[in-house]
Amino acid sequence: MSGRYLNHLKPQELKAIVQQNPLILIPLGTTEWHADHLPLGVDALLSQAICADISAQTGCVIAPPLAIGICRNLTVDAGYYGTLETIRNTTLTGLLVDLGHGYGKLGFKDAVVLTGHFENGHWAAIESAIESLKDIRMVMLGAYDFTADKVQELKSVEQTWPYATDHAAEWETSMMLHYYPELVDMDKAPEKIVLPMEDIPSYIHTRYPRRATKEYGDQLAEATISGGVRIIKDLLSGIN
Repeated sequence: MSGRYLNHLKPQELKAIVQQNPLILIPLGTTEWHADHLPLGVDALLSQAICADISAQTGCVIAPPLAIGICRNLTVDAGYYGTLETIRNTTLTGLLVDLGHGYGKLGFKDAVVLTGHFENGHWAAIESAIESLKDIRMVMLGAYDFTADKVQELKSVEQTWPYATDHAAEWETSMMLHYYPELVDMDKAPEKIVLPMEDIPSYIHTRYPRRATKEYGDQLAEATISGGVRIIKDLLSGIN
């Protein structure tokens, strides 16, 4: 994938980039069950791919991806084998704070945590890190922020709402078909995924993975990157 990866840069290359472009992108996801047709690393894989495309158009540096989000909803004991559910909130918060301090010492002014995982405890851990950091501005964003103005809420939740995100269904599967088709096995995609959480929007509660297509993924990716580039450029323009 194209983009400027921190791990690929030599010290003087990094220093020159930071002087011109002091915003770093941090891809964040989880290791979590995403049905039998998708890999466990969907959230982190998509976050990294989106960061790469945004980096290619903005010149921002991409930090090493993190796949250690907070997962409490889809547990192993409940039948969702593969989920790494043992990461504590304080662990994620502490890691992001430590990374923020480190990236600040390298000269970065802003750090954008691009999270591919959506869960209240996960968001809370990131927000705690944001509140703790004083020497660098940390911002949490998700792909949903980049296309929020495009989501079309149709009359029925049984329909696929254009650009609406989900878990392991139309949106995520289509995005994976765009970025990582070799990791998707549509023959194993279930007709329906019903999530056990009661406090989630009804649209996300029940979704239909077999509706996913690469063509829809291409459309989603184009809109996501377009919106992401716009938001990241706005953040860059506000850095003192």
